[in-house]
Amino acid sequence: MTTFKEQIDSDIKSYQERCRYIPNIEKPEWAFNYWVLDKLFFEDEELIESKIIDYKDLGVDVFEIYEDTKDIFVIQNKYYDSSKLSAPYVEHDFLERVTAALEDGTYTKSPELQNAFTKFKDDPDFQLHLQIYVTNNDICQAANDYVKSFNLNHPKYIASIYYLDDIAEKYYGEPKKNKKTLTAYIDSVNGGTVLNINNKDYQLKNVIDAKYIFAPIVTIFKMYEKALKEGYPLFDENIREYLGNTGVNKNIYNTLLDPNDRKNFFFYNNGITVICDSIKKSLHKPSSTNLNIRYEIFNPQIVNGCQTVNSIYQVLKNVNPNELDAQFKDSYVMLKVLQIIRTDETQASLYKAIVKYNNSQNSIDEKTFVSNAAIFARLQTEFEDKGFLLLIKQSDKNTFSEKYKVVTKLRERNTERLKKFKLAETKKASDVFIPLEKLLQVINAFVSGGYTAYVKKSKVLKLDSAEYKTATNFIKETNSIDTLLDLFMLYKKAEEVKGDGRAPIPYYLIDCFARYECKERTSKLILSELATQEKIQYIIMLYQAVTQAYAAEYIKAYSTDYNKMIKQPVKYDILDHYREIFSETFKNSNPYYS
Repeated sequence: MTTFKEQIDSDIKSYQERCRYIPNIEKPEWAFNYWVLDKLFFEDEELIESKIIDYKDLGVDVFEIYEDTKDIFVIQNKYYDSSKLSAPYVEHDFLERVTAALEDGTYTKSPELQNAFTKFKDDPDFQLHLQIYVTNNDICQAANDYVKSFNLNHPKYIASIYYLDDIAEKYYGEPKKNKKTLTAYIDSVNGGTVLNINNKDYQLKNVIDAKYIFAPIVTIFKMYEKALKEGYPLFDENIREYLGNTGVNKNIYNTLLDPNDRKNFFFYNNGITVICDSIKKSLHKPSSTNLNIRYEIFNPQIVNGCQTVNSIYQVLKNVNPNELDAQFKDSYVMLKVLQIIRTDETQASLYKAIVKYNNSQNSIDEKTFVSNAAIFARLQTEFEDKGFLLLIKQSDKNTFSEKYKVVTKLRERNTERLKKFKLAETKKASDVFIPLEKLLQVINAFVSGGYTAYVKKSKVLKLDSAEYKTATNFIKETNSIDTLLDLFMLYKKAEEVKGDGRAPIPYYLIDCFARYECKERTSKLILSELATQEKIQYIIMLYQAVTQAYAAEYIKAYSTDYNKMIKQPVKYDILDHYREIFSETFKNSNPYYS
């Protein structure tokens, strides 16, 4: 059986083969930094190198800055086989050393990181995430214990250690499903703190039974903890994968950390909605003096309140288990429990509607809920019909890999398109994976330009962002799967041709194609301009030369380097100049134009 470490090693080997132009990529421990930013933070490959500080790094290997949410991630990666993480290292060399340097304004290895920290540090919404990724499962309990105490003492900082199994879970977006059932227990004070809506008893005509429970947050924590331990997927599939890099509501988190304010949590929070197969009173009574009623919930699924539950877990997991009840005895949340028989057609339909409406009015940016929007689900189906696999969420990789262990059907559907772009035939499912974010980036490059595609990737799946609206409007207005696929294949061909070099710069190529061949970004021209191998060959050759010349002149003119250039707005006067120079040359050498 292939271990997840072997998968990481395979990915690293792939980087080393196609990114030979990147210094240090041949060193696996350095390439693991690249892997973390690529696979766990979904950073664009053109920007990854500029975020790696490794080697004399003062405790930081890589960093990510999210301006819109005021989150900064500083990360230390340990590419270990048998070595064990050291508790003194975690305490002194990482957590204390990094935070002290940033707080003092003396972190010199990355002015970008220091400047962002200085800018945000006094903002109430700011949060610093300090993360360590270790490629084995040799757990250092002393390090884990220190991280817990560190988190309790530093409200604006959240430290985490991810061992190999944790990394795999983060990669796939959900815990391993070892068991399919779960019985959870929810306590309350007494019958007066529970609103029962029982159709039979009260002769109501509602479809389902429900309970509104004044629930201690400790019981919510224990339900989530039990689900994690047993590998039970507690979050409904429509929101489960929201538990990603941020995954914590800062206001909730800080309220729960405050011993004086946590008693007001019930009044601040909108509550949690759970759908279950059945709910009943338990014969077992809680031992706590102020909790005298208990409910047994079978197969709970949280359909709303994902951030609330995750934030409760992030705080309470750092507390000594023996002190949980005492410290949080006055902290409650409203838990709405709905009993639905999902084998019943009417109730199953109601289940889906409840999930939809419980989340559609939520102002929180639940990235994965956006990803499951009908427009993307439709695209996924239609892409698959043409032999390409659109990844809406991380776990789609596993799903499609299992479904297409034999790729004959995919090959039958996609061969002609791949031939047109001179791309290799499909040998495994992953050959035709198209990440949703990448597709939306390509669209943004076509509509708004290469600069937008590179530097605003983090916004393409945010419901209220201009980048999200640009991409979804393009999809609706274009209304052509062939157009979307051909545009993406052009991007993929640019990536392939780039090989072990910098040119063509893929999003710049899409930008140029839109600007020149498609007459100022006219989408209806895409199919005709990519109709033949000869046309495609001309575009690739032309913009490989143009973008290479552009980069050289820009770097020289502005005394900078490639990694800084790619994060700056495009100088179209330079592009125009080199496009004019090279266009006639390549037209004369291309069979289509001869």
